[in-house]
Amino acid sequence: MNLGCKEGAILANKFTKILKKNTDTDFIILPSLQSIFYIKHKLKNNSINIGAQNCSQYSIGAYTGDVSAAMIKELGCKYVLLGHSERRSLYKEDKKELSLKVINAIKNNLKIIFCVGESLSDYKKRNTKKIITMQLTGMFNKNVNFRNVVIAYEPVWAIGTNKTPSLEEIEFVHSHIKNFFKIKYAVKNICVIYGGSVNLNNSKEIFSTNNVDGGLIGGASLKANEFKKIYDNLNN
Repeated sequence: MNLGCKEGAILANKFTKILKKNTDTDFIILPSLQSIFYIKHKLKNNSINIGAQNCSQYSIGAYTGDVSAAMIKELGCKYVLLGHSERRSLYKEDKKELSLKVINAIKNNLKIIFCVGESLSDYKKRNTKKIITMQLTGMFNKNVNFRNVVIAYEPVWAIGTNKTPSLEEIEFVHSHIKNFFKIKYAVKNICVIYGGSVNLNNSKEIFSTNNVDGGLIGGASLKANEFKKIYDNLNN
């Protein structure tokens, strides 16, 4: 949820001033829904992509309060975030609901950032690989253009806690995800990013880890100057 319209636009404009213009790195911001239209028209740098934090599983109908993938696309979004742990836990989103959201996002040519991650209990029980596999199974069909899919590994227990898995554990999980898509869908190199307490102190090591293709940055992104240093760690 985070920032409102005006605060979000101010932060987004700060990003345009500090980010490198000539880079192959895709830069995406995921503001609150009511801020998207406002921020998009305030941005002075079109190289920043905008996405939504969620979309409805329904494409059309009497679903008061829902926002469809088509509506998000109409707002000018290129991306949508799906499967975030907070929505899985607070709103009880299950695999059936998420699979419908994936279908609708794809139909509307939205690029998907799909979140997976284990709880602290599953982490301690060494069930991470099992949980990740279960969360990914049945989410996509073989006709999907996987260049438009990003998988975000975000351990639930690491979000906002200043705790992260070891670099070896991050590499293992990312390797498992890439192998899953290689075996299941013949995708040679799915994009896998890491999220969960990424900050200035650990970002360089995390981004240098094998099979880590980028980051999903939460609280640390709300401070533009600090975030610039994290962003530079990704591009150096």
